[in-house]
Amino acid sequence: MTDPEQIGRTLERFLAQMGAPPPETLSGLTSRWSEIVGPALAGRTRPIELLDGVLVVGCDDGGWASQIRWMDSQIKQRFAEIFGGAEGRAVIVRIQLRVG
Repeated sequence: MTDPEQIGRTLERFLAQMGAPPPETLSGLTSRWSEIVGPALAGRTRPIELLDGVLVVGCDDGGWASQIRWMDSQIKQRFAEIFGGAEGRAVIVRIQLRVG
């Protein structure tokens, strides 16, 4: 049987090769989303993907999408503060029918 710790290290190496951040960054991004964008935006948006420093955000309305685009540099700065200097190169917004 394979040791769970060994599987975790293997998964982290695989994700890193794919350009993905460590799993704790991904889970932290979701749980701390409100701290990054504020409570109003957190209720109408959600992080979908983070790959090679590009954060994809799901949004249910064009107005909220514009707000996310306008806050691009603030979102990247806040992300770096919360996740220890992790690089955020870009923020992309996808409008979806339902964010919840």
